[in-house]
Amino acid sequence: MTKEVFNDYIKPFVVLVVICLVVSLLLAVTNSMTSPVIEENARLEAERTRQEVLPGSTTFTKLDVDAAALGIEEAYREDGGLGYVMTAGYKGYGGNVVVTVGLDNDGKVVGISANVSSETPNVGTKAGQRSYLDNYMGLTGSADGVDTITNATYSSTALRTGVSAVLRAFDTVKGAN
Repeated sequence: MTKEVFNDYIKPFVVLVVICLVVSLLLAVTNSMTSPVIEENARLEAERTRQEVLPGSTTFTKLDVDAAALGIEEAYREDGGLGYVMTAGYKGYGGNVVVTVGLDNDGKVVGISANVSSETPNVGTKAGQRSYLDNYMGLTGSADGVDTITNATYSSTALRTGVSAVLRAFDTVKGAN
């Protein structure tokens, strides 16, 4: 092997491999340092949302139910006996529309929050506005009577489907006490 072949082919390859290894190591270290913080922030945000949709609530116990079979993601009982909070996510236009619903002990919607951040701004995100979410307040049994939003049909249908799944799951979740 000549010096020219080494300098033209092998040396650049070795340098690139070393750079890739160093960058990969730095990314792994950064991930190991930030992932616990990210997970804790997500947990705190979920807890805050649960407290928001069930007014007066403080702490919750996660219920052991077959959430997937019920069409929901998770279910919680408020420790003070105020009611239940369930989360469901369904495909909207731009991604998953995640809805968190607070229910009193009779299964009536007393609070609702929707994450529509992946939806089209000023179109699909209308499904997350308080003026639309208020249509679900007080419902029991089903959300089928709530109209979708014109031009935001996918987003508002995903939200309505999530709320309906939560309402259908209520009796099963309440029985999980």
